Amino acid sequence: MTVSPRPAARPARAELLVLQKAEDSAAWLFAHTQRWPKSARFVVTQRLQGHVLDVIDELVQARYERRDRAARLARANLRLERMRHLLRLAKTIGVCPARTFTGAMRRLDEIGRMLHGWRARLGGEAAP
Repeated sequence: MTVSPRPAARPARAELLVLQKAEDSAAWLFAHTQRWPKSARFVVTQRLQGHVLDVIDELVQARYERRDRAARLARANLRLERMRHLLRLAKTIGVCPARTFTGAMRRLDEIGRMLHGWRARLGGEAAP
């Protein structure tokens, strides 16, 4: 019996890539924030973790629900901006190490750029 060669895999769509990147970043953030001092873990960390989960939730809904896609992507972008501000605050008050801050900001920046591309592809207003 001869087995025909398997067709080449199709490249992942942009929305799948940004969703995967957000999930990877969430796992990374959860692991790193657990090392922060207890005093910050129950306030700043909870907020950061909540925002990253909300970003993932908005991206999943935007992928599967066409109706409010642009609005959901805009809300995800706003959550990313809130996370940036919280990380800056955490660094300023000394609970977020510089290495963690740099890694988190790079990840957020990459997700933001991918999100911007998705929004631009929709043809809507990509920038606030």
